[in-house]
Amino acid sequence: MKKTLSVFLTLIILSLTVLSVPFTASAKEHNEPLYKVTSKMYSDAYMLINLDDDEFPVIAAKNQDKKKFPASLTKIVTAMVTINNVDDLQAKTKVSESAILVLANTGAQVAGLKAGDELTIEQLLYLTMVHSACDACEVLAEYVAGSIPAFVKMMNDWVKSIGCENTNFVNPDGLHDENHYTTASDMATITLEALQDDTFTKIATTQQYVYDGTTFIHTNFMLDKYHVTYYYEYAEGIKTGSTSQAGYCVITKAAKDGYNYLAVVMDAPIKKLKGIDTKCSFIDAATIFDWAFDSLKYSTVIRMNDLVHEVPVENGKDADTVQLVAAADVTTLVPVSLDPSAVIIKPVDPPQKLDAPIKQGDRVCKAEVIYADKVIATVDLVAAKNVELSTFLTVKNKMQSFFGRKEVLAVLLVLIALVVLYILVFAKRMHKDKKRIEEKRRRQRELDEQMNREYYGDDYIAPPRKRK
Repeated sequence: MKKTLSVFLTLIILSLTVLSVPFTASAKEHNEPLYKVTSKMYSDAYMLINLDDDEFPVIAAKNQDKKKFPASLTKIVTAMVTINNVDDLQAKTKVSESAILVLANTGAQVAGLKAGDELTIEQLLYLTMVHSACDACEVLAEYVAGSIPAFVKMMNDWVKSIGCENTNFVNPDGLHDENHYTTASDMATITLEALQDDTFTKIATTQQYVYDGTTFIHTNFMLDKYHVTYYYEYAEGIKTGSTSQAGYCVITKAAKDGYNYLAVVMDAPIKKLKGIDTKCSFIDAATIFDWAFDSLKYSTVIRMNDLVHEVPVENGKDADTVQLVAAADVTTLVPVSLDPSAVIIKPVDPPQKLDAPIKQGDRVCKAEVIYADKVIATVDLVAAKNVELSTFLTVKNKMQSFFGRKEVLAVLLVLIALVVLYILVFAKRMHKDKKRIEEKRRRQRELDEQMNREYYGDDYIAPPRKRK
């Protein structure tokens, strides 16, 4: 009997232990352009980036991930690797003969440096970025790394460290090589990183620089009012590049009426426009800037506490749902002709339900602001009010959830079956024990009567039985 009870209790404990274990189920985001340029563009690849947003969203783009040759856009990396690895830009170095000879018969643009000339690192940086001087690049590479191959390795290591996955350099000046390539997207990443450095920005936006009595004009003709065809009054810096294989390239920024953009234009042709052979890299940069300045504006597309979604609440006191509202105003670039009714606010992976307690302002999920099938912004969604926890509902729902699980029901059925079995076994055992006790008592009575007869003789009369 005791053994049966022990086994029964053991089974119950094991079952509860199993049920107490929770059941578990088995089982650089690409920045797409927000809008499409409606003006005519000639280049094969371009990007326009909003500099007023810390996330630098891509406003418009074409073939931004297509392999391209950067030509002298390479010098942005040359300048940054130098700036990052030279503490004193006033330090001087001498031009080596090898730095001059490596460019012999290449047709590279140079500043006319001669072996033995002594320049500061700062002077070499200005010649590199303003005049696009390849000889200055070679001198910088030798000074910083000791050799051109070692410097090129530093260039490739740096661009990979900032997230460029489709770029490879083989020289510091951008002269053509089939293994010297990049993409508009990677060049945008490189330039945005470079613009965080004040020294680079100062040098890259300098319109003219005087060295050894010669005035060098920035190769970005958009900065020079005497280049009437290309001059763009809002442009600033940064770098140009061209080879027959790379086409014409320019990376520049522009600011107007508080709006700031970065344009990356690559592989633009020369076209006869208005009867003049024209470098379309500058034309495209000006075109995309004008398109943005004229067609886009900042507008508040959703305001703080605007209702966006509603989610059921589990165990909430006096509340079955909670409203989700925008955590802040969202102001972003939208078309000037924006129809507010065309803007869609879509929650991203909202929860099926929330568990109380909930505090007002608790972040729940994000929402996408969608216009013309494009996500133009995101916003956090937060709880609009407090929802207190109901102890009664908590206990009730936990009980319902626990006993509603198939696993629990199966175990309960087993336990009930064991209880019934135990009762049957116990009842049968009790019945046997009762019969055994009654038989024992009957035999005892017979034995007592026999002993009394032997003692008292045949005159013995047994006492009457007690009535039940």
